[in-house]
Amino acid sequence: MRVRRFVGDNVAETMGKVKRELGSEAVILQTREFREGGFLGLFGKVKVEITAAIEENPVIAVKIPVPSYAPQVDDVKLPTEADPEAKDPSVAIQDELQHMRVMLEKMNKHIEGLGEEKCSWPPILQKWANHLQARGVNETLIKRLIRQVQRTLPQDEWGDDLQVYARIEADIRQICGQTGPIQPGLDKPRIVALIGPTGVGKTTTIGKLAAGFSIVDKRKVALITADTYRVAAVEQLKTFGEIIGVPVEVVMTPSGLRLALDLHADKELIFIDTAGRSPQHELHMSELCAFLDKAKPDFTMLVMSATTQFSDQLQIYKRFEALTTHLIFTKLDETMSAGAIINILGQTTLPTAYLTNGQNVPDDIDAATPNLLARHALGEEMPHV
Repeated sequence: MRVRRFVGDNVAETMGKVKRELGSEAVILQTREFREGGFLGLFGKVKVEITAAIEENPVIAVKIPVPSYAPQVDDVKLPTEADPEAKDPSVAIQDELQHMRVMLEKMNKHIEGLGEEKCSWPPILQKWANHLQARGVNETLIKRLIRQVQRTLPQDEWGDDLQVYARIEADIRQICGQTGPIQPGLDKPRIVALIGPTGVGKTTTIGKLAAGFSIVDKRKVALITADTYRVAAVEQLKTFGEIIGVPVEVVMTPSGLRLALDLHADKELIFIDTAGRSPQHELHMSELCAFLDKAKPDFTMLVMSATTQFSDQLQIYKRFEALTTHLIFTKLDETMSAGAIINILGQTTLPTAYLTNGQNVPDDIDAATPNLLARHALGEEMPHV
């Protein structure tokens, strides 16, 4: 492992040095601020030091085991001067292994295709399958929901839209059953961190939560932003704070975050806005982990946009899952495919905390409930043939 120490005037500059020197696979080991110059430690210029490391693994040759049914060396005719076209046994083995790989790939694709193959439903139920697909629900869940209708409702009731809607809605409520809004702390602050990729509405969501708890519930609230990569995000949160009368702290390092939390130990709720992180960027994820390690939040809420396609939502969820205690879905007003949220909820036991459906602060946010999630996913209109 190669370990390097980098120094700069701020976090952004220093992180840039890390990336240029060690690349995007580097791991952040330590971040600290110190003063350079001055007199007896006073009046010095604040510097940021980051210690980072990267693995330097040697390349190891891996021998591929030969399956028992592959051609054996003794069974292969060795080349001789009298038989110049005889095949080299090692080449024969490699050909057999390649053939096996191709067959396995075909089998996997066939199995995947079976999993996504669409069912042919009776016409009276096909309109519901089409409706669910239009709402963004994946084929696996559509099969589950429609088959449940067939199992639980008599066939002569399949044409009763109200009955079918109620049956599907009840099953979706089961899928969305885990919910859990924030409860303020009693003897110490309840710390809530919002994480997720860029552009999903973390800062606006924090503003809505802070305004609701501060103005409506009369709770003592503080805001902290660690999103110093976007000036607009800092200014937006400061504006929220000024409007609702809540203090806002701007931190640049994990140690600075810890100091800001200690400064507001008298509050009931502290919300932390983190910088948007690409799930593919290891350096960004390592920096996020460093901040969360210092904050030790009671709730770490992964914010995902309902406008994001399911394959990307799934990748985001899997990358942030280990850090997450709750989910928040935003921008439900900007999509006609809100049913995609149950594709994620069908694969997790994490509770959903909040849903947002507009830009108005603090109005366009609701504590998640199974009923509300089901209505957003299914929609309130009956499908048409």
